[in-house]
Amino acid sequence: MELRDTILHKSYELLYKQGFHNSGVELLAKQAGTTKRTLYAHFGNKEGLIEEVLKYRHQMFMTQLKACFDNVDSKDVADVARCYLAFLKDWTSSEGFYGCLFINACAEYSDTQSSPHKIAHQHKTDIRQWLFAEFKRVNANDAKQKSDTLFVLGEGFIVAAQTGQESLTLDTDFFI
Repeated sequence: MELRDTILHKSYELLYKQGFHNSGVELLAKQAGTTKRTLYAHFGNKEGLIEEVLKYRHQMFMTQLKACFDNVDSKDVADVARCYLAFLKDWTSSEGFYGCLFINACAEYSDTQSSPHKIAHQHKTDIRQWLFAEFKRVNANDAKQKSDTLFVLGEGFIVAAQTGQESLTLDTDFFI
């Protein structure tokens, strides 16, 4: 693994677990086994590193989501809903789940013009568009409404899990 990738991966782990403001550059560099100077050489500053970590997480999330759907033969609206919610359930119940990095970014960077907030906005937009495409693929009536509804349900599920409500049971039949 190249040093830049190591810094990115180790920084992702620390920022995800401890938060953006609780993770100083010295700690991030130490976690990656490097120096602040080297970290700055690769990312410019902490903000540049945070931007790259968010982009890294976005790619990871979308790859995992697509792989989950590739392994399921979703033929109708309920299948899409079940698969997406099962994906979220697996993620939120996995070891090392510390919430959604993008929701966390919006909480720590409340200024909607901040780079982390903008990247989080784009991540959520991409998920909505992807869900819309999945509903269109199965010829769903009102695909936009269904994708928006599933997106909001999923976001609520993530926050519920983040706040210790993992025992929720969900009914996807209302998508039929």
